Amino acid sequence: MTGDGSRARRPGGRTRQVTERLSAAALDILAEKGVDGLQYEELAARAQVGRATVYRRWPNRDDLLRDVLARFAEASVPIADTGDVVHDLTTFLHAFAEASATPTGRAVLQILVRRSDEGDGLHRMGLELLDRRTDDLQRRLDRATEAEQLPPVKAPFVNMMLAGPVQWFVLRRSRPFTLTDAREIVELVVAGLWRDHRD
Repeated sequence: MTGDGSRARRPGGRTRQVTERLSAAALDILAEKGVDGLQYEELAARAQVGRATVYRRWPNRDDLLRDVLARFAEASVPIADTGDVVHDLTTFLHAFAEASATPTGRAVLQILVRRSDEGDGLHRMGLELLDRRTDDLQRRLDRATEAEQLPPVKAPFVNMMLAGPVQWFVLRRSRPFTLTDAREIVELVVAGLWRDHRD
């Protein structure tokens, strides 16, 4: 208790724990059953909370999906800034490959590449998530440009150059995608960016 008689608040506390359980359960359902299988009743049961708790946090399913997908992307494919952009892009690319190879990652990718004519709002949601992550990547690339580690470059182009080989690798190769694979791709892309800049 605090001096004024009110209960002291714990940072995060039970609310954070419940949200984390719900997010984890939602990702499990997405991996097992896809978007159509993500229903509030089953989500509440798996997270061991009342259905009203789910509705309070996410009044509609679009809110739920948007939040859960953002949490997954940020947690599984971080964009770090250690001061070494080649190292950071290598880590980013390797994490992307590992996430893409999981059932949850495949479910998320299906949402991200959903066509606009499917008409259920998921295409727009996927674009919002991609835009958010692209903005995060652009900020990291801009800092690398300021440090003279990269020429000025646009994040969508870099992302395309990095992600394309990973998607091909994950789909066609039988062995895991390694940090060495990631670094070779990053170094090749970075060298190409400098060559184009100097030409």
